[in-house]
Amino acid sequence: MDKRATVLIRLLRPHHWVKNLFIFAGPFFSLKLFAPGNAFTMSLGFVCWCLMTSAMYVFNDIVDRDSDTQHPQKKKRPLPSGAIGVRTAYALWLLLLLGSVLLASWLGREFFYGIFLYFAINLAYSLYLKHVIILDVMCIAAGFVLRVISGAVLIHVGFSEWLIMCAFMLSLLLGFSKRQEEITYLGVDAHSHRKVLKDYERGFLERIPYTLISATIVCYMLYTVSQEAVRKFGTKNLIYTAPFVIYGLFRYAYVAYEKNKGADPTQVLFQDLPTAVNIILWILATAFIIYLH
Repeated sequence: MDKRATVLIRLLRPHHWVKNLFIFAGPFFSLKLFAPGNAFTMSLGFVCWCLMTSAMYVFNDIVDRDSDTQHPQKKKRPLPSGAIGVRTAYALWLLLLLGSVLLASWLGREFFYGIFLYFAINLAYSLYLKHVIILDVMCIAAGFVLRVISGAVLIHVGFSEWLIMCAFMLSLLLGFSKRQEEITYLGVDAHSHRKVLKDYERGFLERIPYTLISATIVCYMLYTVSQEAVRKFGTKNLIYTAPFVIYGLFRYAYVAYEKNKGADPTQVLFQDLPTAVNIILWILATAFIIYLH
């Protein structure tokens, strides 16, 4: 592959597109994902989210290109390393943004609102909110919630408030673990890369994940035994998928906090075999219970 094309692909961060699979959560649990036409519509929604998230990754890299030179790993990215120019990056950002907005407009007004709100939040994040303690992580979490909601409204199905809370708590866990790993990895120079890190105390970041893990487990278990879920799926057996969720959360905490690999949750998914296998088993078990019970 052409070297310039490789650099452009790196700038898009395609390995992060796995996060956009959250849009399938609502349709999956609504039992409507595989209804005629829905899978195709959801695939277009996934593409739209990939375009938008890549656009915002490019924009954030443009904004952070100077501070990224202070990071041992991020300085190797296309912009801080000088492998690609700022003007080219801006052109790519506008192209991705235009593609996402046009596709979102075609897919429907409510879906477009979700995409636009994600754009607005991330624009504010890149320009200011990433420097505000706690709000920086809440902005990241809001993106995951918007993915879940937009996936549901795209094919006009309802979504459980419990699942929304699960997505929010889980994404907070991922965000705070990323901050903790950055402080551990960068040490006393952490704030020179990310200003907000000077406001985070190590003790706070070490305690909060277990609160979030507990909250996520409680929300998920309450959903599995809720009247809504039992009535929709016609079974009380969804509770038996809880062990996969519990193991997955504690496994992530172990990898992120004991092994200090929480800076990039997607890398945990791709590189930690027990985590990947557990997620696959959870999906299979859940699908069997709600679709084939």
